[in-house]
Amino acid sequence: MWVDRFRPVAASMVVAIHTAPLSGISPALDEAATYGAFRVAVPFFLMVAGRYVLAPFLRHLPGSRERVRRYARRAVATYLLATAAYLPLMAYAGNLPASVPAFLRWLLVDGTAYHLWYFPALVLGLAVCCALSRLGLRAALAAAAALYLVGTGGDSYFGAVAAAGPLEPLYGALFSCVGYARNGLFYVPLFLMLGAASRSAEEGVRACDGALLAASLLAVATEACLTSALGWQRHDSMYLSLPLASWTLFRILLSARPRARCPLDAAAPASEAVYLAHPYAIVAVRGAARLVPVLASPAPLFSAALVLSFTAAMGASRAAPAVGSAAAKALKAARGIVR
Repeated sequence: MWVDRFRPVAASMVVAIHTAPLSGISPALDEAATYGAFRVAVPFFLMVAGRYVLAPFLRHLPGSRERVRRYARRAVATYLLATAAYLPLMAYAGNLPASVPAFLRWLLVDGTAYHLWYFPALVLGLAVCCALSRLGLRAALAAAAALYLVGTGGDSYFGAVAAAGPLEPLYGALFSCVGYARNGLFYVPLFLMLGAASRSAEEGVRACDGALLAASLLAVATEACLTSALGWQRHDSMYLSLPLASWTLFRILLSARPRARCPLDAAAPASEAVYLAHPYAIVAVRGAARLVPVLASPAPLFSAALVLSFTAAMGASRAAPAVGSAAAKALKAARGIVR
């Protein structure tokens, strides 16, 4: 399926967002492409979860509630393991919280590293969607869209909202509790619901689908440039046209006829590991740039970090079965000794 094949592409977009590869060519182009069009990457991952985890729950299929719980538990476990892996890097950078309230917000809402916000947001978003599902699919979608609209006022359109006096205290109160509007309450539910509501088209991909995708991505890029130029952005993750672009892309991926073979197939299983590990790859490349200065430039930094991330992730995925088998044998032997 093209949904699986797009996973490494989306992971590559995330690496690009954290390295700004086009900034050395044109800051405006980087704003439009990297911080505009590439913002479909995270919604794509959320819509995959919506399609394959949330949708069965919304249809009340047997075992679907437990499936959501298992998925949430796995997300929490992944988050805690990744947090432990990044603690040395965060301690070195001096990014550890200094108080108990700051620690709780850091752990439960904002995320312990700049890319790990995804996991607590995913768990909270699933809980919000399950609660909204009692309203019915259409009402739940409308409610999720309303939450997203509120979130855009605290994200890319914050400057415009701040200029409207009555709303500024409300967002001030919000940001005294959370660092970003891009979280499990305002950002995640809409994309989970859109993924759950998405269906593949029996006729496959039509020309109008491609035209709509191009137009919606252009709209996202235009919003990114406009809100940046006007100085409105508090953050740059939430745009009004992003849900349409993400939904159109996802529908095309669901509807596209799969080819027998594709080079992306080999990289697809490593996508989550790339998402988790790429900050360490970026740090490693920046360290290597002291010896090879060209690696400090945006495009080489992105390319080297991407290659290193995928190489490490794919190597780890191949080694995982052997490591798991050895661990199982060691555990069995240990049990025998204890007996």
